[in-house]
Amino acid sequence: FIGFIPACTAVRAIAMRVSLPLIMGGMVQAADISSVAELNAAIEAGSTKVCFLSQANYNSVHTLLSAKTEAVILSDTSHMYDAVKDGTCVAGLISGQPDPEAFIPFSSELISPRAFQTAPGDPARHLLEALDAAVVRTHNAGDMRKAEADNPPFRAVQVNTCRSSDPGQVPFPDAATATGLLADVLTTRKLKLLAYGAPDALPNWVQDGNYEVTPPTGFWPDYIRAVEKYIAEAYREDGKEDITVERVWRTDAAGTEMVLNGTIHATEPYYIYENFHGDQLKKWQFGFSCVVVGYEQQFFSKRSSYVMISDGDSCEGQLAACISQAGAEVTSIDSVHDLNIAAAQAALKVGFLSEANYQSVHTMLSANIQAEFFSDTTELYNAVQSGAVRAGLISGQPNATLFRAFASELISPRAFQVAPGEAAKDLVRALDAAVVRTHNSGALRQAEADNPPFRVVEVHTCRSSDPDKVPFPVASSATGLLADVLTTRKLKVLSYGSPDDLPDWHQDGNYQVTPATGFWPDYMRAIKTHLATAYREAGKDDITIERVWRTDAAGTEMVLNGTIHATEPYYIYENFFGDKLKKWQFDFSCVVLGYEQQFFVQRQTMPFGEGTCTSRLTRCQAETGGHTDVSSGAAGAALAAAAVTGLVWQ
Repeated sequence: FIGFIPACTAVRAIAMRVSLPLIMGGMVQAADISSVAELNAAIEAGSTKVCFLSQANYNSVHTLLSAKTEAVILSDTSHMYDAVKDGTCVAGLISGQPDPEAFIPFSSELISPRAFQTAPGDPARHLLEALDAAVVRTHNAGDMRKAEADNPPFRAVQVNTCRSSDPGQVPFPDAATATGLLADVLTTRKLKLLAYGAPDALPNWVQDGNYEVTPPTGFWPDYIRAVEKYIAEAYREDGKEDITVERVWRTDAAGTEMVLNGTIHATEPYYIYENFHGDQLKKWQFGFSCVVVGYEQQFFSKRSSYVMISDGDSCEGQLAACISQAGAEVTSIDSVHDLNIAAAQAALKVGFLSEANYQSVHTMLSANIQAEFFSDTTELYNAVQSGAVRAGLISGQPNATLFRAFASELISPRAFQVAPGEAAKDLVRALDAAVVRTHNSGALRQAEADNPPFRVVEVHTCRSSDPDKVPFPVASSATGLLADVLTTRKLKVLSYGSPDDLPDWHQDGNYQVTPATGFWPDYMRAIKTHLATAYREAGKDDITIERVWRTDAAGTEMVLNGTIHATEPYYIYENFFGDKLKKWQFDFSCVVLGYEQQFFVQRQTMPFGEGTCTSRLTRCQAETGGHTDVSSGAAGAALAAAAVTGLVWQ
């Protein structure tokens, strides 16, 4: 139900915001920009300047943007805000959230994951498993989301490289048999973490973390207290102090070296995952816990100006005022935050396609949300349209005409999976080099653009603006699985299906045709191109990809024993094989992309009839002797504009 204030009987002015072009009295109001797709459309149309705080920030997202983009580098956020407000730049890019009253923030669709970082190899293995167990519990119990909620405007994206609906399936290592760094933690009762700062100049990053006060406040201190609690509980012993966190404050490279040699047990989890230490990717030098959170940079654009409409001038103007007032009164849900606020006011139902889908996001949702389950998407769509449920959750994109989608803020990363250990080391590095090049050249985004409605989120566990800094291993000294690839000229990948029943996943991949079509076949062709180019030899065939079709666990065992070189990169990263996390059994390439499930709600509808805007126009015109044609003039323009803002007029 939408209530209306009479438009013809009271003289007033309405200030309104519009989200798409509005034409009134000969004035055209510019469109708001609320997605990367809309930003690129604006750039292609001639608004080419986008503001950044550094060249590195531009480089981090340049593959997402139109080739016509002109990067404007500014010294601080104040100058950037002014440049977007005055139209110098059509949009800007920052970390964090801009002023929502002045700007429209929208996702860059690029995630920087954060995790505890440790020394590599066996000395850190048990400590990493203990940190993994703690991280999984912070996700399942909602500690991560509570730390976010308690420290606005801090925002996090949940990136799951480990996930279980039952944290008991991710156990802490037994104290009695603990080795290496974990044994040291248990003896000293201290988990030493590298923290960025100096003891005599502790940092104050406001909502991220203020270490100038005791106890420190902000997201990261709150989150570390949750991790500390789980570790203390797991290793509590009579007569001994609980394990506590000891921060080791350093700002120099020596601090990182102390992590690599085990003097410091691990970094704080806010340290960047995907960059370099020295001249090599961190991924090639460190051990990493399960990912804690993802940081997502935000683009932002100027909100449309307010337009004042007086309802004393004409009946058509009054219609426009009535429509804008009605549109302003529509309660919309555009984020998980909005969904939870609506649930806090009154319990509401949300539809899912399985209990597992609900479990994957339940820690992000209000306790007032009631899960309803449906057998297929058609049933779920009908339930949302009928109002039986307020929102639904699916993978992929719902019908944009009927529904408005918003992100679940939970990412499932995908990567090549290989056997663990030295035998796969060179192959993993070759795959890493190929993945980095598909990101830098835009091949990932091209495969996405060519296969709508397939959607990806870029999750970078490896990143370099110069791909040559991520080299392919030298062919003459290649070992293990890579040596086998170079000898046979075949990269064998585990593919889900059977030779006599090849899958057709539509835009994701149709393997029933030759050549295969869809996102994943296109992406794998890009990988093959980079491998073939790197290892081309006169008189030898180029390296090609050979798919090994299996649907049983034996296929995964063939990856673990090296009979198959790697999985296709669409296999799920964060789940289990057998009774253990895959993270504890496999090695992984750089993450290729992330899948993000989408919530969706019905687009708002506004019935026309007695007592609504059109009937008010008719009455107004009858009283003034005016005409009743609402298809032209300001009234028609207002109706047309209202239609494109997302309201469905019946």
